[in-house]
Amino acid sequence: MFTFRPGKNGNGHKNGNGGGSNGNGHTGQNGHNGNGYRNGNGNGNGNGHHAAIETVLGPAVHWSGKLNGNGGVRIEGSFDGSIKINGPLVIAEGARVTSDEIRATAVSVAGTVKSNIIAEKVEILTTGRIYGDLTTGAFASEEGAFLRGQIVMQEPAAVAEVVA
Repeated sequence: MFTFRPGKNGNGHKNGNGGGSNGNGHTGQNGHNGNGYRNGNGNGNGNGHHAAIETVLGPAVHWSGKLNGNGGVRIEGSFDGSIKINGPLVIAEGARVTSDEIRATAVSVAGTVKSNIIAEKVEILTTGRIYGDLTTGAFASEEGAFLRGQIVMQEPAAVAEVVA
């Protein structure tokens, strides 16, 4: 099983492991560390993925449109539109996402998603709710997670081609 915990580093702590209270020895504003990320462990999300969480849509943000690009994205507010990113996608607890289709390298859901998801890895956390179908090479869920849809497991290489 893979571990993709929003806001936690690889050792399970909310901040980084580089020393100081937030992993880089600096304190930022509004709960963020000095470099603008919630985790200060160097790779941005602590789960071994190569892409850092570079973009955060905060809890007061309500966004409609297309979200495309490279790098990781964390959604804490609400989003309505299409998502296609080459990197990890984190749907935080309390977040709401509505889309026809989500394509990302890895998707971690702690909020509510109404969409089909195509990703190399998908994880549904305890508070996560997904209403849609999953196409993935690796799947994990915690006790209490909810999925209304079907899971199609494919070889990781085949999913990676579809996501790219």
